[in-house]
Amino acid sequence: MSRWKRNLIVLCFVQLVTMIGFSGFHPFVAYYLLDLGVETPAEAATWLAIFNSGAAISMMIASPIWGSLADRHGRRMMLIRATTAGCVFTLLMGLAQSPSHLIITRIIQGLFSGTVVAAITLVATETPEEYMGRSLGLMQTSQFVGQTIGPLVGGLAADALGYRNVFFVSSALMLASVLTTLFFVRETRRPQPAAAAQPKRAKRAPGGALAAIANRNILVLVLTLAGNSFAIAVLSPVLSLYIRALIGDAPNLATLAGTVMSVAAFSSSVSAVLLGRWADKIGQKKILVACVLGVALVHVPQSYVTHPYQLIVLRSIQGLFMGGIMPTANALLARATDVTRRGAVYGFSHSAQAGGRALGPALGAAVANTWGMASTFLVTAGIFGVMSALVATFVRVNAVKVEAEAEREKTPVATA
Repeated sequence: MSRWKRNLIVLCFVQLVTMIGFSGFHPFVAYYLLDLGVETPAEAATWLAIFNSGAAISMMIASPIWGSLADRHGRRMMLIRATTAGCVFTLLMGLAQSPSHLIITRIIQGLFSGTVVAAITLVATETPEEYMGRSLGLMQTSQFVGQTIGPLVGGLAADALGYRNVFFVSSALMLASVLTTLFFVRETRRPQPAAAAQPKRAKRAPGGALAAIANRNILVLVLTLAGNSFAIAVLSPVLSLYIRALIGDAPNLATLAGTVMSVAAFSSSVSAVLLGRWADKIGQKKILVACVLGVALVHVPQSYVTHPYQLIVLRSIQGLFMGGIMPTANALLARATDVTRRGAVYGFSHSAQAGGRALGPALGAAVANTWGMASTFLVTAGIFGVMSALVATFVRVNAVKVEAEAEREKTPVATA
């Protein structure tokens, strides 16, 4: 078996375990905040928005730095760093004694985490171009499966053991991911040391990543990924409280909330690899536009449900479309970017996505407090509708490969 295939298999497992750890505590953070002293659901929604936005803002600031360091020092090292940070700070969140302790720890975690972009960058750099869509689809599937299992496991564990103990379980899972990466992942395309680069390249390096980001295809794709994160984050401070408003304080509330949040990830895990493979054959742009438009349409009826079970059905359908967004957008982004700059470009992309995650919860809380929680689903539908129009209008598939090749020709090759 070739090294890139072995790395892909191991990294899929690592992302599966890591995503179980990260998503295991998210469904009940609002309830955990109530246990830590927050008095009302409205206050819990505000604190949860700060919890999500604070981490996203810190990640937005740090991601371009980590991306540039990945190009210079290696993507594997960045993955180990990000997963280790997730492990440590998740443990500390479980030890929080007040809402402010939880928020501060989460913000610091955002500065040092970023496991998804680190893994995607490593796969995109190692994988041959003709297998890019299906490989990123497999990676996305492993992440979606983890996001499916995590809320279910976390909800069951929270109902059985209490909210605090789930953070410790999540931390242990991330530690397993760190050790697996250390022992089994090997990076074959090592970046050139800074000292080995020619003077001309050294002078071009700071502007090189900016020049790559500035071309239209990359910019639109980055905006699409950021819009995807923004739209999803609009619902983050609302969804668990929306479920509670539908059924009240049921004994299995955490389990039901975890189920609602996981079904979209489950159906996404089924569709991601299939859509990624299909996109390699018929074109990433066609799949991307269809999936973004489908997600927009399926959000509309979610604002009119009367029971969580209706929400489960609709979010299952939503996940089928969601599964195609990230693999196709990331494959187009990889093909539009020179391999030596993918760390920087993916770092910038992740920063933009973090910015979307930072702004989304604030908008979601504001919309919910002004027009009611159900209206946030309509806002989310509108955002995805705008995204589909942007991709359909401005992304030029024939230009993607040409621009990447032009960037490669502009960049002098370093000699050892």
